[in-house]
Amino acid sequence: MAVDLKKRTEYFIRDLHAREAMRLGCYRQIGSTENRELELRERKSRHEAFLKDLLRKRGLPPIWYARVLYIFGHIFGLVAARLPQSWVAWFEDLLEFWILMRYKKYLREMTLDAALRSMIESVQLKRLPHNEPAEDAIRLLESYIQEQELSLQKIV
Repeated sequence: MAVDLKKRTEYFIRDLHAREAMRLGCYRQIGSTENRELELRERKSRHEAFLKDLLRKRGLPPIWYARVLYIFGHIFGLVAARLPQSWVAWFEDLLEFWILMRYKKYLREMTLDAALRSMIESVQLKRLPHNEPAEDAIRLLESYIQEQELSLQKIV
């Protein structure tokens, strides 16, 4: 079974964009003035803007379910604004942990893909026509993981 490293990297970037858009939609609707909510909203908008720019640079469309997740995030935010704050905080902690695990999984697979690409190039003694997964995507995930871990440490 052949693995298309370029398509897989593109999928990871598009999927992360969709999930960040969902989280941003949620935080826009909650409307809390607490420092944590404002920090999360600012961080997610920064992530989403960077991913949107990365999609534009690579000429990739958003993944098909990005709009669905964004709308779902808005709906959840509207519902969460009426729930007790302790429930919302618990669910946010769960989402932060869940997205951290997804980031780590993607980073692990992208690092292995980069090693595989390097190995293929050295065996064939020629460069592949693409440079995927590119260093910008790997660095992006590493910085997201650091931010998520810091966020979870503040909670504990």
